[in-house]
Amino acid sequence: MVLEVAVASQSRYIVTHNLRDFKGIENHFGIAPVTPGKFLSIIRNQQP
Repeated sequence: MVLEVAVASQSRYIVTHNLRDFKGIENHFGIAPVTPGKFLSIIRNQQP
């Protein structure tokens, strides 16, 4: 269900500690599974 919502909402990331369950989705759906720490790093680097 998480992947369905991410695809429907055109999300760029799924933030989770459970990366194993989302292995390979980036190639099929263009959605990157990332840990919360990695996501914070990404958004910190995008802010002016």
